[in-house]
Amino acid sequence: MGRVAGFLAVSVGEKFRLLLAATVLLTVRVGIVVGSFDQCRRWLLVPARLLSGIVPGSPSPVRVAWAVDAADRSIPGHRTCLMRSLSSEVLHVLYGHDVVHRIGVDANPPPDADRPRRPSRAAITPPAGIDFEAHSWIEYDGEVIIGHLEDLSRFEPLPPLNDHGDP
Repeated sequence: MGRVAGFLAVSVGEKFRLLLAATVLLTVRVGIVVGSFDQCRRWLLVPARLLSGIVPGSPSPVRVAWAVDAADRSIPGHRTCLMRSLSSEVLHVLYGHDVVHRIGVDANPPPDADRPRRPSRAAITPPAGIDFEAHSWIEYDGEVIIGHLEDLSRFEPLPPLNDHGDP
């Protein structure tokens, strides 16, 4: 089934979530380029919290994560795991889900040849000469719903982004 046919086949609520996810993904990309991750996160999470009681529908966290993944695959261009996880966090907050936004760091990444193949959007890779790799993901009830990697355990999680009174 093609993308257009697939889009037309889903419910009105799913169409709304897909369009919303695409809009947030593009907004996050522009926001991080124009400002910073922290600014973009603040700009998007404050209104998401304010609108959380107004947005129609009550999709499960898994359905919201599906919308972010599906929209990301459908939009041309490159988005990092940080962009995808922030977009997911914003949408989950909008729908009232209590998710945990994590960033993990591998201070001793394996050489490129030893790393498992993964989509280019999966990990945040530093410039040449810097020896660490980072990854960002979203958890719900202890399960990774955005940003799962086969070797996720090699990333040492930093304190959750949304656990210290942030927006």
